[in-house]
Amino acid sequence: MPAGRRILAALGPRKLELARDRAAGAIALLVTPAYTATARRVLGDQSTLVIDQMLVLDTAATRAREIARRPLRFLSGVSGYRANFARMGFTDDDIADLSDRLVDELVTCGDADAIIARINEHRQAGADQVVLTILNEGDQPAPIEVARQLAGRLFSRSPAGEQSG
Repeated sequence: MPAGRRILAALGPRKLELARDRAAGAIALLVTPAYTATARRVLGDQSTLVIDQMLVLDTAATRAREIARRPLRFLSGVSGYRANFARMGFTDDDIADLSDRLVDELVTCGDADAIIARINEHRQAGADQVVLTILNEGDQPAPIEVARQLAGRLFSRSPAGEQSG
């Protein structure tokens, strides 16, 4: 496959450089908007940057965080993610305990406005695309319903987040 058609999963600085030099860009999961800005600087303006943002559409913070912690329990044990969490400034205790700070910065929880605000933060930091991974359980809306709700809101806004006319 030609380099111009490849996107490399890249978290660390060397992989981002590899994505810049040998692919069309990079995709990253479980990152903050500050990471997105750093990744954009490494990749430059010509490379594509895709951010995968996990989300929980739920305003009950305790319940939303517990849902968010389920995939984080596994992923925080993967060495590449763990190392990237540390590069983003999370402490060993944050990572081991899946602290509220870590969960809140890596997984967007809240209402549609909070989720759209995080998407816009990533876009303003340099993401070309933001992929949404919807986490839910129990009586929460099904992922397709969450997607419909967010799509209706997102597609009625300009890239800067203002209402389109």
